[in-house]
Amino acid sequence: MTALATRPRGRPARTARPVEETRSVILEAALKLFSQRGFQGAAMRDIAALAGVEHSALRYHYSDKATLWRAALARLIVDMNAHMAAGWRATAGLPPLDRFKATLRDYVRYCARHPEHARIMVQEAMGESDRVAWIADNIVGPQHRGMARLLKTLMDQGHLPRLPMRNLIYMLSAAAQSPFTLAGEVRHAYGVDMSDDAEIERHADALIALLIRD
Repeated sequence: MTALATRPRGRPARTARPVEETRSVILEAALKLFSQRGFQGAAMRDIAALAGVEHSALRYHYSDKATLWRAALARLIVDMNAHMAAGWRATAGLPPLDRFKATLRDYVRYCARHPEHARIMVQEAMGESDRVAWIADNIVGPQHRGMARLLKTLMDQGHLPRLPMRNLIYMLSAAAQSPFTLAGEVRHAYGVDMSDDAEIERHADALIALLIRD
């Protein structure tokens, strides 16, 4: 009689995930820990544990922490560009002022849904490293150049104060991001949940009212 094969007793085998799904959960975990602890404080083993994968599996997909960091930030850029591009296409043909209002509102919504974006930027910008240069080259520079022409048009039309472009863009970014980046502080100080849709839209309305000279 042929003996039936049996699997050794012990820890059950994990259900294999598709490769793209595995990478996706790893990148989500990485973004969360990088935003909370910074690059130095986020350990690869902790990222693997949060993602629910073996440390060896994490190393298989991303050989070191620097590679994982760049992949996570690249994922963030792709998500942001997709979010903003949809609104940009939908407002094609509108007057510059209306397009700016819609774009700013979309950006506020993005900041609300992805507070880890600004938190990672702050974590990195406090120091000086090749990661800061990478952010400037791959995220900040392209985004700022993309907005500069529209902002200049609105300055020329008198809808925005005439300020140095760099100052205006950083003011816009900080104002859009801050209540979501500091959501815990806002919750304790004002009893407000900044992930609530009504609060997100209220902040967008306030920012538009503050900035625009109709």
